Amino acid sequence: AILHAARELGYRPNSAARTLRSGRSRLLVLAVPDVSNPYFAAVLQGAEQAARPHGYSVMLASVRDEQDWQQVILDALSSRSVDGFLFFSIYPPMEGVHTALRGKAVLIDASSRELPSLQLDIEAGVRAAMMHLLQLGHMKIAHLAAAVEAETFHLRHKAYLDVLQAEGLPVKAAYQGRASFIFADACQAAHGILDCPDPPSAIVCDSDVLAVGVYKAAKALHRTIPRDLSVVGFDDSVFARILDPELTTVAIPTTVIGEQALLLLLAVLEEGNAPSQTIVPLELVIRASSTGVCLTP
Repeated sequence: AILHAARELGYRPNSAARTLRSGRSRLLVLAVPDVSNPYFAAVLQGAEQAARPHGYSVMLASVRDEQDWQQVILDALSSRSVDGFLFFSIYPPMEGVHTALRGKAVLIDASSRELPSLQLDIEAGVRAAMMHLLQLGHMKIAHLAAAVEAETFHLRHKAYLDVLQAEGLPVKAAYQGRASFIFADACQAAHGILDCPDPPSAIVCDSDVLAVGVYKAAKALHRTIPRDLSVVGFDDSVFARILDPELTTVAIPTTVIGEQALLLLLAVLEEGNAPSQTIVPLELVIRASSTGVCLTP
């Protein structure tokens, strides 16, 4: 009867008062480097789906826009306005807040001795992409890396170099470039790689966004994909299916990642424990952007 009367009067519970009574806000934050990237939107969708049945809400926030975001985290935790955090990366290292975040946070696609993490099997994903190209006969494989200081991108470059070394192939500086996630920047970096005296026959990109830049550079240089250049991306984002030809890419199950990370965080918050490290396997999706080496001049 009381709830019915409250609805009739248009009553809305005061969330601040409810937080004071319960000691919890039921609000979780997914902190990402770039809120405009559709990759993170898909992760958010998975996190929201997992949070809703447990009575939690999830908010997407950028850790790049606030110079003092580390202090913002501390303030949010001390005021109890946020119950927990999902982080895609913590860079530079946040030793000053690790203690405060213990029992309140889970890392995604990153590792920490202090915090539980959901890690992608990056090395296996890059290795699958490289072996696919090697099996197609490619011996001159370039790498367009993301110009982002994050563990995941360091692992991608290392995996690329490890495969070259294992296969006895030379590591050429001309075949390695870095770019931000801006199409024009990616195009410029790719142009430099493709326009070298002995151009590569294939290129592996740290993301599908960077692969878009490769497509633009290849078109400007009158290179046909995949006849003249095989391209492999990373993410399996919407761009992979929009590009023509459709992009071969390492698929990251973004929605599943959001769900699993959220459930890990709930285990930390409500049960006080969670596995220190959970590995998510990745899969290479082969499409039309990769083919055998063209032997005709």
